[in-house]
Amino acid sequence: MTLIAALAAFLGVFVFSFICTAFGLRLLRAGRLDLKNDTEQVLCSTAVGFIAFEVLLALAEFRVPLRLSVVAVFAAVAVLGVTEWRTLSQASSGILQHIARGTRVERLLVGFVGLVLVLEGLAAMAPITGSDALHYHFTSPLHILRNGFHPNFFLITSFLTGQGHLLILTGLALGSEKLAMGLLFLPGALAAVCAARLARTWVSRRWAILAGLIFLLNPVVFWQISTAGVPDLWMAFFATTGVLLIARARSDSTTALATCCGVLAGGVAGTKYLGCVFAAALLLAFLWESRSLKRTGLFLAGALAAGIWPYVRNLLWTGDPVFPFAMSWLAPSTVNSHAVASLVASTVVSSQRTLGAAWRFPLFAVVNRSNLGFWEFFGPLCLMFLPLFLLKAGRTAHWRAALIVTITGSLGVGFTSGMGRYTLPVLPVALAAAIAGAAAVMAEPWKIARGIVAASISGFLILGAGAFALYPAPALRAAVGLTAREDYLMQRSPDFALSEFVNQSLAGKESEGTTLVFFRHLYYLRVPYLYGDPQDSWAVDPERLTTSQAWREFFRWHHIRWVVRAPDYPEELTAPLEQLESDGTLVPLASKDVSIFQGMRIRRIRQTVRTTIFRVSD
Repeated sequence: MTLIAALAAFLGVFVFSFICTAFGLRLLRAGRLDLKNDTEQVLCSTAVGFIAFEVLLALAEFRVPLRLSVVAVFAAVAVLGVTEWRTLSQASSGILQHIARGTRVERLLVGFVGLVLVLEGLAAMAPITGSDALHYHFTSPLHILRNGFHPNFFLITSFLTGQGHLLILTGLALGSEKLAMGLLFLPGALAAVCAARLARTWVSRRWAILAGLIFLLNPVVFWQISTAGVPDLWMAFFATTGVLLIARARSDSTTALATCCGVLAGGVAGTKYLGCVFAAALLLAFLWESRSLKRTGLFLAGALAAGIWPYVRNLLWTGDPVFPFAMSWLAPSTVNSHAVASLVASTVVSSQRTLGAAWRFPLFAVVNRSNLGFWEFFGPLCLMFLPLFLLKAGRTAHWRAALIVTITGSLGVGFTSGMGRYTLPVLPVALAAAIAGAAAVMAEPWKIARGIVAASISGFLILGAGAFALYPAPALRAAVGLTAREDYLMQRSPDFALSEFVNQSLAGKESEGTTLVFFRHLYYLRVPYLYGDPQDSWAVDPERLTTSQAWREFFRWHHIRWVVRAPDYPEELTAPLEQLESDGTLVPLASKDVSIFQGMRIRRIRQTVRTTIFRVSD
């Protein structure tokens, strides 16, 4: 049954993507944008269709109950796109026939790509275990479905969710966690196709397919596409599709092309705050190619229409469109400086920026040594071959657009965040260019250089395949039913045992009040709860909650009936909460020794902690 559920989710993703693509194709036809190339037409239609779906749902959720919004928007998209179903089927069939007519080597490479995608897709069907997914990527949409569309100041990262999270919400609203994960796997597959298509503008089909395969076997990618549960790969898909379209801006001066390029940039910016960096890179590339302020204005209009809605939501909720980063200027008296400092520390590696250090970002040569893991490793191919692309490839429109977006986008990450893995949205572009640089060397009569290129690519593929064979193996076993769901979550999901203890202890008491918890991974909690760690909770400000009386009023105001200590309170809150235990305000209800991960779960070090649930006395 588990495998059947996974296959059903795959079918759901296919149907959903087909309907959105058909809708996007209709929008392109309405704008009379015909890209002539079937692959680019389908990719662009898919991108525009999904962005349009996200925008419609973002607008609907302000007024219509969420589950009804999802069904209504999906039905509207299906009806509006039905006239293009036949055309889309014919175009897709033509693409498959074109692949089938390729050489034996090309078909073999496509087979490898298909195998990797199947395995990555199956791994994505396992129960959710990604740390950030459990903390807010899936938790925030689920919280909205349960409690309504309103701000959650107890989880500051909920304000960082963008339009990509509406696809997670869609899957959860339709009752399928696997469908939600499938809609995060999909952009990874599409980004690989985009990388291949972009590379094809410079190299043969064999090299182009190789670019897509290398992308899928990149450690950062197979982590994101399979088990991470985050929407960042949508930015990679939108940005790479944007490069393909921007390269046409000089030869195609139509209104539709300029607007569509802007829509893709807006899709990137609407996914998360950092997407604005890559949207700006796309804007710069378009301005350079179009050399037209009028068409740049259309680009900006399209970008605003497509990506402004998460910022509008935050503005209406808080007065700060990029909450909480502008609150110190907009409303300094309300700022939780502790939470802001913690959020900045978790998203910015260092405040020290040098030009020499920043230039490592366009070459994907940055590794955060304080957080070592495969999620930091893009591999050496961009570092080795991007300079060759710069020197050897022809100065085409695709060459200019790819370089501008890769360099400015990754430099923007270097100067704003300093986290190398945040350059993922331009990785397909950079890899396509790097493969073009490698192919240029292979065309020269330089035996030693050609040997280095062949050895480097082969070595990366072997290492990537080996790492991929090991990393998702537990998820694959769970996805096909070889490992029971609860056993898998107990083994792999951080804080799952804590959540289960709280769920079981408070079952039947949900109507009595909410539960204040301090552990990070919240998705599997089924009782009404509030998150209380001041590192990531705007509502729990340790500078304001310094006394027992302040806490009692806090409990009354938020209808908090239960408090969970596992095993200790956050350091900033320990003194007043322990005082509440001493004076009888917090009365022990249940206690249990629970096994959890110590530090990062990849180290597989576990510890047993004493977990106690307290009842707040009247």
